[in-house]
Amino acid sequence: MNKLFFSAIVFFATISAVAQPSISLERSVTSNQQLIEDAVKDGIFIVRRCYQLQDTTAATPTYFGWQNQNWFGKTYSLGIKVKEGYYLFDQAVRPWVYDRKYAPYADSADFAPILSASEYRMLEDTSFQALPYRDLPVKEISTHRVYLAQDTASFHQKGFSVDDSYGVKKGWLAWLVTDKPLEEENRQTPTFLIYRTELTFEQEKEHYEIRDPVTNKHVLGGFYFLPEITEIGQINFILTGALHRENGKWQVVRMKNPTTANAVQPRTVVDGLTPINNEPNNQPDTSRRRRRR
Repeated sequence: MNKLFFSAIVFFATISAVAQPSISLERSVTSNQQLIEDAVKDGIFIVRRCYQLQDTTAATPTYFGWQNQNWFGKTYSLGIKVKEGYYLFDQAVRPWVYDRKYAPYADSADFAPILSASEYRMLEDTSFQALPYRDLPVKEISTHRVYLAQDTASFHQKGFSVDDSYGVKKGWLAWLVTDKPLEEENRQTPTFLIYRTELTFEQEKEHYEIRDPVTNKHVLGGFYFLPEITEIGQINFILTGALHRENGKWQVVRMKNPTTANAVQPRTVVDGLTPINNEPNNQPDTSRRRRRR
């Protein structure tokens, strides 16, 4: 999945031809882009996270959706497989923060957002399937809100290795884009934009500003991969960074060793409310309840 067999000599000869100074971008030639896309695409997936609102004043737990839906709000974001589980972005951990409908309730003591459905699909699929999340250990591996869900069962420990070392990295940015936001059409197949870029990772710095990709499409996000020769004729792509947008600018967030990451700290940041029938197959994930304190 994350290994691609081809001539290391030819590949790195091409890399040398397009190498640029630190934090520069250059679009790879078509052949290289396709090779990298084929090597990494099965390790990336789309996450759909839904949440409900709970009436905290009711003696019996009462949950609300939006306009007769089983959810009050939902978000779409990217996930990526690693050997320890999978990485998520903040949109999947705190979806209400990114939902304008939640703003009127954010300061209310009467309602608390509750994570409910958790689903995913691979990039070329059109249907979603359940993504186990209840009771999973979740760690925040960056102050820029990148998280590790420690789930070794869902993807059978098949995922990328993570490089958290310092120094010069001659890697590749893999952006994913769609014609429209997934909120408008969630069956779209994202396409890749692959760029060659060189970054210097410093010990006291965890994020590095980069230029936006050249596209008029909607940018979902992406990841930074480092090619590594593991043996003759074999290259392994190592996950070294996640693409995060903050204050209108894209940044590469350097990955950290999952065993040393800090635990996630819960936090939280009403018309159209409709009650939800709490049947067994419709129970919200109360194990991840976020309440205002």
